[in-house]
Amino acid sequence: MAFWFSEKQEELCCPLCGEILQQPVALSCRHRFCWTCLEGTWVGGGKGDRECPLCFQHCLMDELHISATLQRACDEFRRERGRTDPSACAEHGEVLTLFCVEDLQPVCKACRSSTAHGGHRLYPLGEAVQDCKAELKNALKPLKEKLNAFKKTRLSYDEISEHMKSQAQHTERQIKQQFEELRQFLQDEETARLASVRKEEEDKGLMISQKIEEIEGDISSLLDTIRCLEQDMGADDIPFLKVSKNTEIWVPYRTWGFFPEPELISGALIDVAKHLGCLKYHVWEKMLEIIQYTPVVVNPNTAANCFMLSEDLSTVQCCEKTFSVPDNPERFDISAEMLGSEGFCSGRHSWEVEVRNNTYWVIGVTKENINPKGKHVLTPAEGFWTIRLRNGEYKACTAPWTPLNVTQELQVVRIQLDMDRGKVSFYDPRERSLLFTFTDIMSSRVFPYFCTACKQHPLRILPTRLSIIPETHRGFH
Repeated sequence: MAFWFSEKQEELCCPLCGEILQQPVALSCRHRFCWTCLEGTWVGGGKGDRECPLCFQHCLMDELHISATLQRACDEFRRERGRTDPSACAEHGEVLTLFCVEDLQPVCKACRSSTAHGGHRLYPLGEAVQDCKAELKNALKPLKEKLNAFKKTRLSYDEISEHMKSQAQHTERQIKQQFEELRQFLQDEETARLASVRKEEEDKGLMISQKIEEIEGDISSLLDTIRCLEQDMGADDIPFLKVSKNTEIWVPYRTWGFFPEPELISGALIDVAKHLGCLKYHVWEKMLEIIQYTPVVVNPNTAANCFMLSEDLSTVQCCEKTFSVPDNPERFDISAEMLGSEGFCSGRHSWEVEVRNNTYWVIGVTKENINPKGKHVLTPAEGFWTIRLRNGEYKACTAPWTPLNVTQELQVVRIQLDMDRGKVSFYDPRERSLLFTFTDIMSSRVFPYFCTACKQHPLRILPTRLSIIPETHRGFH
């Protein structure tokens, strides 16, 4: 089809304008031209003979006429090309050589005078292509930047995926280890309690065996006495009375006094209630001796990449080196900061942080949805309610900062949060003294906040001692 178009177009093309013939004229030399093109070459001449623009053969103007057959062939060619050739105008069949600015589409020369594009701005297609490519090139730049951003995000997700797998494996190991410790405790406790039952069984069995031996001795003595008395009773009267006098058998109570009534001792049975009564409760109560409860733990997904955390997430150490962790949205990326794992919306909460020997720390609470990226201004206006130690100076992070009245180096700081009253207080539990109180917490939810740049000594959230008070006893405390 393309070859047919090419051959047919060459046959029906005007050699002067290079387009398909319009009002075709055939000269006597058989060369064909558009009427307007041919007329344009003869402008200024008389009405006599003229020369063919190609072969310069003479021809008369009066002999020129439009070829209807050739016109039909040209019209049919345009219609066919308009239907099948994407580079031709679908309406006029002409080659698309112009670009309509208003409609943003290529058009042909015939479209210039059509009602569809009348009055529109048209300019050459080549220039339009260059302009459009230049515009697309400008539009391509932000798209490439966005593509790079997507690729970077994809890499971040790959890092997150790998880190997540590592976290899952590490967490599984820790869970198994801690449950193994609990199972070992229960196994040891079971062994000890079973041994206690067996020990009680052995001790009481030995006691009963001793009692049985004593009773058997008494029974043997009684049998001997009975046998002797029965033998004496079988003697004649005179010998019997003489023997009775010697043995004093006539005083019955003297004989019976040697054999007191046998009695069963109490407490001989196994104390089942001691071993089984509230067994699970007492085991759980004893389990508290090996279990630590930390009211606040840090969220490792928020920790900057310079932190190393303890297995129980209660101790944070700032290190010289940085660790390979994904730059997820929750993670602090510049300062050595992190948040607690749980936020507080209401109620009273308290936790203690050991700051012993640490030379650079900031602790307190921060509002929910704090932006962890970039530098932060630690003031209440920015959503931070904290105190800090830096360059040997203790200060509350107000605006401006407020010096704290600290008489000796702090070892532990207690943080008491009262969300119902919107305040947080800091205490020195050793001196039982109040360090500072913020009373302007304007956030529906806050998170514990930790920051330390000291690379020699960590911050440690101290465990809280647990106590068990049965429900029936609470009214007496």
